[in-house]
Amino acid sequence: MASTGEPPSFNITPFELSESASTLISRMNKSINDLALSVSPEQASFENTILPFANIENEIKGKVQYMALFQAVSPDPEMRKASSTAVSIVDKAYLGLFQDRSLFALVHAVQSTCLQDTIDAEDRKYLKRLHSLFWNNGIGLEGSASERFNTISDRLMELQVSFMENLGSDPGRIWKTEDELAGLAQQELDDLVSNGILLKRSRINMVLSRCHNSDTRKDIFLRGQNTFPENASLLEETLILRDEAARLLGFSSFAAQKGGEKIFSSPESIRRMLDELADYLRPIARKELKELRYLKNSSDGSFFLWDFDYYHDLLLRERYEVDHELISEYFPALFTTGKMLVVFEAIFGLSIQEIKDLPQERTWHPEVQVFRVEDAETSQLLGFLYVDIFHRAGKYSHAANFNIYPVGSSIS
Repeated sequence: MASTGEPPSFNITPFELSESASTLISRMNKSINDLALSVSPEQASFENTILPFANIENEIKGKVQYMALFQAVSPDPEMRKASSTAVSIVDKAYLGLFQDRSLFALVHAVQSTCLQDTIDAEDRKYLKRLHSLFWNNGIGLEGSASERFNTISDRLMELQVSFMENLGSDPGRIWKTEDELAGLAQQELDDLVSNGILLKRSRINMVLSRCHNSDTRKDIFLRGQNTFPENASLLEETLILRDEAARLLGFSSFAAQKGGEKIFSSPESIRRMLDELADYLRPIARKELKELRYLKNSSDGSFFLWDFDYYHDLLLRERYEVDHELISEYFPALFTTGKMLVVFEAIFGLSIQEIKDLPQERTWHPEVQVFRVEDAETSQLLGFLYVDIFHRAGKYSHAANFNIYPVGSSIS
């Protein structure tokens, strides 16, 4: 990526994206077959088996990141759908590697014979992760259990694609009058009255924080909690299938299966931590809720979920003189982004320069800013940074950081 000196092109059609996914899968399968044919379990070592596999993995992940970007940022719904589908078929093919018994024989041989003191901690961690991926993808299952596990895996991929496609669709709007939205800044008020309140988190939070009308806040809150209702059944099925797959592998639950990869190694340890946190935080929460109730000063002492943001914002402004709306006027988006990059330059020894007048195909939308990032001392190109901060239809609506290509993807 960095060696080309030019930002990549984003001028790609849904068909071309699908073709890229198929090509990547073909290359992956060929590389894996070549590896399996070139080494026997008796000859397998970290250098001739695990390192080549790591390079294959890096190529897959480097390419699939580019494919996945479009489902989050493309203005074209067909492109977003093609992106989700492309990622799904690559993921399915990738997970299929971990059901290849000849490949597992090589990795298992290295795991069994590799002297731990001959490889460093990072290599040991990678080898352990690689070996466990085979077990977690059903390599130890036989007969009907294996068939059922594979069926579940395929269905989980389908559910993931459908879930993500739904999130990229229009969540709907609510229309309110100026009186119903009293309390919002005039610029925001004019926009919401004219264009409706898009049921995305940023818009919902804006209304919940500043709108004086409790009925409006209630309506917005409840509607916001019920966007993409079709995803509820997809999530329910996903949870059931994950649990079944984990039990086929011999775990008591999906959480128990995943626990081995985390700092907290079991659901019980997580539950203990959460209980301890709850015991500590509950008195603090009660005290703060009492303050918010006092601000509301309702005759019946009621305090609802749609009240919290409004009275919390009011508490910040009245007691602590913190007005986020006023503060934001001192930090216009583009100016602030530029100053943040100056800070990064100083901290990390970088040179970050915006690339102006790029050809249209070098970004996915005209509003995207592109920056060239170099080592300040050596002028070596490190990569490109894309800044795409403004809302638009179909775009991922919350804070996010997406990798597009890794700067370096070869391990030697």
